[in-house]
Amino acid sequence: MEDFDYVIRKPEQQKICFGSGCPRDTSKKGMSSFMRYYISENFPDVGPSSYNILESFNAIKTKPCSHSISKKGFSGVAQFARLIAHMDDYPSPSEYNIISFPKLVKPQKHPFASSEERKTFDINKNIGPGMYVSKEKKGITFQHNFGGRTKMQLGVDFKCCNLNMDTCKMCSKKPTGDYWHLNNKIFLCKTCMTKELQEPIKFKKKELKLFRKIRDCSSIHIHEGTDAKIWLTHPAAVKQWIRRETYLSVYLKD
Repeated sequence: MEDFDYVIRKPEQQKICFGSGCPRDTSKKGMSSFMRYYISENFPDVGPSSYNILESFNAIKTKPCSHSISKKGFSGVAQFARLIAHMDDYPSPSEYNIISFPKLVKPQKHPFASSEERKTFDINKNIGPGMYVSKEKKGITFQHNFGGRTKMQLGVDFKCCNLNMDTCKMCSKKPTGDYWHLNNKIFLCKTCMTKELQEPIKFKKKELKLFRKIRDCSSIHIHEGTDAKIWLTHPAAVKQWIRRETYLSVYLKD
């Protein structure tokens, strides 16, 4: 241990540390030590895609020669034979003599000099297979009440009242049996409705499609001037009859 020389060598200070070795201009006036420490480089935006190639090429003093120095071409496998002038086999379009004023063409009386009638193609007006529903599911529709009790949509509207005061709009008579109504305001008896469907006089066909069939409660029960009901038929039989009539109204039209 006595022969061992223990010498402490101070490490050399590196040129850069966590920074860049690019030059920075720190000799500007009015700069503090903090500003000199954080001043940016002279060329902060220099990168592979920031060079101006044209400016660099124009800055070259000795530019490369754009032609061969020797009149015979380059040495080695150069061809010293004279070039033969090639003559065009066909003249260019601009060498033709084009008449500036074309000849007047007499228009024909019929197209393509033919007066025969042309055949027209028959257009198939039938709807394609993807444009209609071949199988329509029919059945009784129900009116849902947002999770509440569902109600069957009847084929004929029922009107339960003590005294029916509805009169026909056409003949001003009280309808008997089934008749038609529009929003419970306009009423038509069965006879007048049949006449209007055959020959519309007062209503249009679009308006007649909005009418619905209605029936009073006189065939099921009687009131005798009160709100009470005296059943003429058992309620279970009436319910079964209404359900059967609603099902048949889906398939059979009035």
